[in-house]
Amino acid sequence: MTQRDRIIAAMNGQPTGGRFSRFMAGALRWAFGGYGSAYEGANQSQARGRVPGAAPGDAKRDLAPSVRTELVRRSRYLSKNSGFVRELVGDMAIYSTGDGIRPQAQSPDPEWNRQAEAYFKSWSARCEVTGRFSFEECQSIVCRAIDIDGEYFVLKTRDPAGEPVIQLIEAHRIGEGDREGTVDGIGLDAAGRPRFYRILEDDGAGIDVPAASVLHVFEPESASAVRAAPVIQHSINNVLDEMELLALEKHAVKDNCDIARVLKSPRDLTDEDTGDFQIGAGEIGSSDPVSLQKIVGGKLVALKPGEELDSFQSGRPSPTFTGFLEHLRRDSALGVLPFEFAADSTRIGGAGVRLVVAKADRRFSFRQMVLIGRFLTPVWAYVIGDAIERGLLPNVAGWHRVRFQKPRKLSVDAGREAQQNRADVEAGLRTLEDSYAELGQDFEEQAEIRAQNARFLFDLAAKYGVPIEMLYRPSGGIPSGLTAAAPDDGAQGERVSEVGPERSR
Repeated sequence: MTQRDRIIAAMNGQPTGGRFSRFMAGALRWAFGGYGSAYEGANQSQARGRVPGAAPGDAKRDLAPSVRTELVRRSRYLSKNSGFVRELVGDMAIYSTGDGIRPQAQSPDPEWNRQAEAYFKSWSARCEVTGRFSFEECQSIVCRAIDIDGEYFVLKTRDPAGEPVIQLIEAHRIGEGDREGTVDGIGLDAAGRPRFYRILEDDGAGIDVPAASVLHVFEPESASAVRAAPVIQHSINNVLDEMELLALEKHAVKDNCDIARVLKSPRDLTDEDTGDFQIGAGEIGSSDPVSLQKIVGGKLVALKPGEELDSFQSGRPSPTFTGFLEHLRRDSALGVLPFEFAADSTRIGGAGVRLVVAKADRRFSFRQMVLIGRFLTPVWAYVIGDAIERGLLPNVAGWHRVRFQKPRKLSVDAGREAQQNRADVEAGLRTLEDSYAELGQDFEEQAEIRAQNARFLFDLAAKYGVPIEMLYRPSGGIPSGLTAAAPDDGAQGERVSEVGPERSR
């Protein structure tokens, strides 16, 4: 094999058939790509720009600390100054967490479940180490940070009184610091498992905290990644370009609006054109602009022969420019939320709206899954396990089992879906628990409230001696045999009403 054949084989990833430097082979493959490959996407061409980046490798190498820091810096800038980015991030947080994702204990003991949920609800009011944020607010903060910073860290710790609390740690607080031994602030063992997280203090010193005490919340995209890039990182350049173009166009529009009229004068052909600026040029047969500026509307203007005074009409911004901005926004929204959901839904019809809402709802469901698996479930185990260890809650089998009640499901046709939901429940195709969960409500809690309401109505009917139908008449009628307390002695057993064929006549 000749040297030329070895070079071509090295660039195509084939054996060189000789003593050829591995480093040189890798360098040639990186420099020339798939030279002569059957895959056109791998061939280099002078008609196209070179794709940046090194040879394929682990994601932790591509997302170097300096690269990740720059992405976070730019995305934070956009979250502060771009209304479009704020809308994307805000919608993701609002529709994913709502008024809070609430835990529901799933142990075999119903009474213990109610005690555990009540204890966790009391703890949630001021669960953060500074006492400034509730658990619901922490969920929203973490959800926003995933889009802007790519990740968030939650430290399980205790307050001075020994009570369990959580500490919110932003992405820039985890790093290498002034010591080595980590991969961008995370110490790994031989298998790649996190052993500790290095938390940076204000003076730059790092504190190594065991991995069991830290929750790393992010949307995983690669098995070889250690840290995560901002979810909106692909939109950074587009949004920056949009902001710059819009600023320049706004400046041009202001300049055009400042010009009210344009004075057109014919050129004096008798004067010699020297090509130089002449101080006395205003005296050569042309009108004085200062004098014209003193003339206001409604007055006659005397012009010299050949002069014209026209109103200035600006054509900026043009429809082409606004369409170009929309294209940038559409490309920026892809991968986060549908553009029609986040910005403009005026151009899509009924079927398109349902498709957009369905896609957005899937994105919210995925974010909820990440929050539940990486944040909410470990916090529940930490708080409830601590309560059991301190004797505040009894130890029952399955105490760690929990599920979470998500916010109300996004809907574009609430009436039609509610009607179909009722039909499915009546037909036994879905349970009442699923129906309430879709509305963002707890089935047991709502059933308890409904029973209390029903008992109150029966007692009220008995108290005043009126038929229950005058207070509440369900569509299916009141079942026969229901009783309420008598108005005199409060004893149970007197029938208040009975809806049936006889009474309906």
